[in-house]
Amino acid sequence: MMRVQDIDQAIIQELKALGACQVEDVVERLTGFTWNQVFAAIDRLSRNGTLALQRPGRFGYEISIIPGRNRMLEAEAGR
Repeated sequence: MMRVQDIDQAIIQELKALGACQVEDVVERLTGFTWNQVFAAIDRLSRNGTLALQRPGRFGYEISIIPGRNRMLEAEAGR
């Protein structure tokens, strides 16, 4: 069974490695999760202020870690 923490951490790790990217890029890289699971986690993380979700053009959405949150996430991971 998939834990919320697992997918949240996987998304955050991908964004730390890639920087800002398209939602589809993250979905393609996280092969252990379904599209629905990744999208639901991105929605949850954007609503709680961890990720920024933007629509830079007519098609697609870009996600990134909100500046300042990266340090906070690293501190939480070190606990």
